[in-house]
Amino acid sequence: MLLVIIQFSCFAYFLFSGKFMGKYFWLLVQIIGFIISLWGVLAMKLGNFNIQPEVKPTAHFISKGPYKHIRNPMYTGLIIFFGAAVLSNYSAIHLAVFTILIIVLLEKIKLEEKFLTIKFGGIYLEYKEKTYRLIPILY
Repeated sequence: MLLVIIQFSCFAYFLFSGKFMGKYFWLLVQIIGFIISLWGVLAMKLGNFNIQPEVKPTAHFISKGPYKHIRNPMYTGLIIFFGAAVLSNYSAIHLAVFTILIIVLLEKIKLEEKFLTIKFGGIYLEYKEKTYRLIPILY
């Protein structure tokens, strides 16, 4: 729960700073990030969605849509969205908050992958072998 609180505190910082929307090119990049996150939510379906790293007992394994290529498209989209905000409206504090957000998301991913391995076993381990964590080809 602490990771979720920190994550949403980072979102709140950007929202209330008034500098969470990019300008020009960076706004386009943010739209792409938003679409990737939304695609992840829609492919997963709201019944599977959980803001905490735990896997719902009724969760179903999803490997279609963006999940065919990356295991965490919602986080990928968030990183793109807020990364573009930082690049468009750079300040040291924006960069610090963005860095904290990335650390939190990476920690949540570690926990989620542990819980998904417990829930889905070999199916999830095989899926991990075929997909990237956040960025196709890189990570």
